[in-house]
Amino acid sequence: MIIFGTGKSLIHTGEPTFNCAHCGSIQSVGLRFFVHYFHIFWIPMFSYKVKTLSYCTHCRQMLEKRGMTAEQSQHILQEKPRVPLKYFSGLLLGAVLILFIIVAIVNENRQTDKYLQQPQVGDVYGMKQSNGYYTLYLVSQMKGDSLGFRINNYEVPSSSKLSVIRRDHAADYGKSVVFVSKEELEKLMEEKYIVNIRRD
Repeated sequence: MIIFGTGKSLIHTGEPTFNCAHCGSIQSVGLRFFVHYFHIFWIPMFSYKVKTLSYCTHCRQMLEKRGMTAEQSQHILQEKPRVPLKYFSGLLLGAVLILFIIVAIVNENRQTDKYLQQPQVGDVYGMKQSNGYYTLYLVSQMKGDSLGFRINNYEVPSSSKLSVIRRDHAADYGKSVVFVSKEELEKLMEEKYIVNIRRD
């Protein structure tokens, strides 16, 4: 379940410099700025509004902009603070996560290309099969220009679930060996049948 909603926080309290029209106190009214933000799991994602209120330190009266004097309204732009970065924490974390994912994908693609060109016994290929499911191919032999694969006994419906086979069925490979030439492997790579290659 995703918990989300909105919140508000006081981000700036101005010095009392205005007279209060309600109680008559001298220089008792200042401006207060509240940031309104959207959150997920109480982590601020982004700010969508900054609201300004006038506040009398003597009678405690608070007024929105439409109830302020013209002088107070004009002073808002002078005092209005920047919204602190912490109220954009969710967006910043999201950007970092996206960057991390991009770097991980680029590194895995480079690694896959390298292992395809320099294969070793023990390499494990994540492969898409003709039925649309995915499984693992283990390099068990190398003969001339071909690699001998043992195919895992388990399949998953998406490439993202290959980790389940790696975790739970790492030793569940068939005994028969299927030989594939390097030329055929290059073609499978071009056609996106090879998802990745891992090496312990």
